[in-house]
Amino acid sequence: MKKITSFVLSIGLGGTLLLAGCGSTDSKVSDGVNTMLDTTEQLSKAIDSGDQAKVKEVGPKLEDQWSSFEDDVKKDNKELYEKIETYLDPTIAGSEAETLDKEALAGLNNKLTDALSELKETTK
Repeated sequence: MKKITSFVLSIGLGGTLLLAGCGSTDSKVSDGVNTMLDTTEQLSKAIDSGDQAKVKEVGPKLEDQWSSFEDDVKKDNKELYEKIETYLDPTIAGSEAETLDKEALAGLNNKLTDALSELKETTK
């Protein structure tokens, strides 16, 4: 009887740890998306105001933020991963450009924000 009780408790504990691990991936993605959305909002404000120094400061942060959870997105949602990648790299490149092309960069940033918002909806 003792062995059965231990076995059942072990399975229960293992299942709980497994579920907690799944939740932490969702949490990691959700936290990462929220951080990136905050950054795209800051970038949008800097673009609108024409503050090139702020654009150059904020834009490159997106790469580090994305790299912290992109593998989880790629594994679980390849379509949104590709959509984000489509707009992320040009947005970062535009933020690092010598001259600020407000219209082009604002458009890219808006598309990136839309893709991130779409990902956010899937992690709820």
